[in-house]
Amino acid sequence: MSLTTETLHRLRSKAFDKFYTQHQAKWKKCVENATTYVKSFIHDKDKPRPADIAEVLQNALKIDPDFEKYTAEKKLKEKYWVSDFADYIIDQIYPPANVE
Repeated sequence: MSLTTETLHRLRSKAFDKFYTQHQAKWKKCVENATTYVKSFIHDKDKPRPADIAEVLQNALKIDPDFEKYTAEKKLKEKYWVSDFADYIIDQIYPPANVE
């Protein structure tokens, strides 16, 4: 699980970048909570990976009223929007290393 350029373009075409910005503090708190949750289940020597956090975040997004309202207004019924937006949130909070 990671954000691809294709997925980023798809999200931007539906203005998910603006939706993220409108609720940025909320998404940051959700990631903090998801990170804490993941840490409670992994071995002490392991660090939470972005994909681990994204999986927990997806469950939160599925029942989040703002996300539900946004996807309903945009008529986005496909289930991939949950995982794509979770990856987008993680990408914003934990930016990937530059590849050159």
